[in-house]
Parts: sequence; structure tokens; C-alpha cells
Amino acid sequence: MEYQEALDWLLDLEVMGIKLGLSNIKELLSRLDDPQRQFKSVHVAGTNGKGSVSAMTASILRAQGYRTALYTSPHMVDFRERIQVDGTPISRKQLCRLVHEVKGQVEDMCLARSDACPTFFEVTTALAFLHFAELGAEVAVVEVGMGGRLDATNVIVPECSAIARIGLEHTRYLGDTLEKIAFEKAGIIKPGIPVVTVEQNPEALLVIRSRALELGSPLRIVAEGVDFKLLESSFAGTKLLFLRKGMEVTLPLIGTYQASNACLAFEVVERLRSRGMVVSDEAVRKGLETVAWPGRMELVRHRPDVIFDATHTPQGAMVVAEDLRRLAKGRIILVMGVLDDKDLDGVVAPFARISEMGLAVAPLTRRAYPRERVREVMSHYLQKVEVADSVVGGLCMALKEAGPEDAIIVTGSIYTLGEAKAWWDAHEGC
Repeated sequence: MEYQEALDWLLDLEVMGIKLGLSNIKELLSRLDDPQRQFKSVHVAGTNGKGSVSAMTASILRAQGYRTALYTSPHMVDFRERIQVDGTPISRKQLCRLVHEVKGQVEDMCLARSDACPTFFEVTTALAFLHFAELGAEVAVVEVGMGGRLDATNVIVPECSAIARIGLEHTRYLGDTLEKIAFEKAGIIKPGIPVVTVEQNPEALLVIRSRALELGSPLRIVAEGVDFKLLESSFAGTKLLFLRKGMEVTLPLIGTYQASNACLAFEVVERLRSRGMVVSDEAVRKGLETVAWPGRMELVRHRPDVIFDATHTPQGAMVVAEDLRRLAKGRIILVMGVLDDKDLDGVVAPFARISEMGLAVAPLTRRAYPRERVREVMSHYLQKVEVADSVVGGLCMALKEAGPEDAIIVTGSIYTLGEAKAWWDAHEGC
């Protein structure tokens, strides 16, 4: 099987849509001899920050010398980004071989019962766990795809569960209130297994507390001023102090919110230590100071500053826009493309309010809002709004408009970022 053939077969499974539930993934993994039982794991849920927390935790464990796997979604440019061991994405050859191995089992399940046909995400999760087991991963950091309780990743029994900040998202699947969404996120908590989270909206935190108490799972809540102090945040990175350790760390990631994410990852590691894993303070420092997580306030150029950010929720947009307003020296030019299952006004408004000019785009997916619709919403906040024929076209228009002191933010969706980043990495500009 050739790589593109394997990838096409996987992508064809997207017609199955999203099916929340664990019966199909459990059957598929059982047919594959349950590879998820062959390594320890950390499970990370949340709305904003779960990817960063996952990347930070994995980086710390790698710095300690553990053979560390990382499973995240969606990918930005290359599907293989989702499945990594020791920072290296699965190879094309390995992916082809595993798809060939899994394909027959998937087809048997589909033939046996139409409602048992696994989805794209379920099959991808199974491929990841197979790859991790085959490469002898000692520990896997597993990011939830959607929600938590009924997400395909929720077949693992982790050493620790982590819940990053919760906001309204995927409301058609997870519910239309913070309490309902928190209930789904808290579904990753396992009996007796420690869980860590950050300061949350009171309604969400009450749900997490109740679930942890019900299951006898020790709960730790990370709080600024108690566990960590933000010391500095600039385009050079984010410096924070772990108060209980007296340890200063400088992250290469931009954004005040990354301090909270780093402390959440630190507390995950503390729980792993309590369960017998050896992780030194030096590994914590090295892991955090060398972590890479593209597309999150990622500065790809100076003069003008060009920032790629995958924010796609109103809560995330407010935080990132405030950081950008604080850091930018000149005008801010917004290039925005959003998927149609997101709160368009809620994502656009925080950025548009701080910008001088908006460029409306639509990434190449049928799930994107039409660029004219994005332009219409931008126009509620901005006098100067133009429509670009593509994400790359919008970025190029922004670069022509920007002066040396200005900043360009490309944001709204990881799909938007993927197109911009693929072009930028290949051409380094327009």
C-alpha cells in the first residue's frame, strides 16, 4: 500500500462523521490485542490549552529519558503530526503498514454491522496506540479529541488525568452549557486516579470537583499566586516562577496563558512522581524550556511581526487578542478564517476590536464559513475589511499592507493555520 492510498482510505472514513461512544473503539482495539495496555499514559482534556499541556508534559518526560509518545489532533499540515514517539512523527512506511493491518479489521466490523463501522478518529486512535506499542513507548501523553467521556481516547487508564480550561465548544455534541460540557470533560476521570485542573468557571469547577469526589480521585487545582507567578511575557517567550519549588522557567511559547498551562503540566508530573515515576527538576526545566508547539502565538517573522495562532473559541480569542494588543507596537492586521461549527462572532470580535484592517478568508474545507460571511461579521467592528480568495492570498495582502512596526495575526482555525504554515514553510513569505 502506497502512502497516499493509505491516507485516502483514512480520509474516506470521514464520511462516517462523528460518533461519540466507546463500543466501536473497544472492539477494534480488542481485535488488535489491546495495544493501549502496553504503556503508561497521561490523559488531557479541555477546551483551551489541552494541546499545549500535552506537548509540555511529553517534552518533560522526554527530557527525563522516557520513551515518550504523543497523540494530538487535529494536525496542522501533515497527518503524521498526530502520532509521535520521542518527538518524531510516524513515518510514511510505518503508517502504510499499520493501515494495511487495521484495514481488514475495520472492513470486517463494517460488514458485520453498519453501526459498528469505526470513524476516522477511532481508526486514527487505534493506529496511534499500535504504533506506540510497537515502538516500545514507556508512557503516552494522549490528548482528547472531543469532550472526553465518550471520546475514542477514553479507553486508557492513565496515571493522571488533566483538564485544561473549559469553554463552550462543540455544543451540538457536548451540550449548550458549561456544566454539560464540564460533565463530558470530567468523564476522563478514573476511579482513584489523580486529576489536575486549572482555575475554572465556578459552574465547571463544581462539576469536576463532584466527579472527582464521587470516584475517589485526588484533585489538584492550579492557581496563579498560589502555585505559580507570571514574571514576564513578550515575543521572546514566557517566564514564570513555580512558587512551591522556587524554580524559574522561561518557555519558548508566547502568551500569558502559557504560564498556567506550564503549571498544569508541572502538576501532572508531580502526580506521576507520586506514582513511582522518576522525573527530576532539571528534566522539568529542560522539557519546558525546549518545548515546541507550533501554531500557538507562533511568531514566524519580525518587521512586520507575523503571528500564526490556531485559536477558535471566544474564550481563547479574548486571551490571545489581549496579549497581542499588549505586545504589538504598531497596527494589527487580521487574517481570519473560521469553521462553521464555531461561534463566528465570538471568535472574530476580540481580534477585530484591536485591529486596523481585516482580511476575510475561508480555508479549503467544506466546513468553513464562506469568506463573505466572515467579512460581514468583521464589518461590525472594522471599517476596512477586504475579502481574499484564499488563506495565502489574505496573508500576502496583509504583508503588502503592513509596515515594519505592524503585526499580522493569522487565526480562526487550525485549518486556516495549516494552509498558511504550509505555504510559509515552503516559501518563507509571499
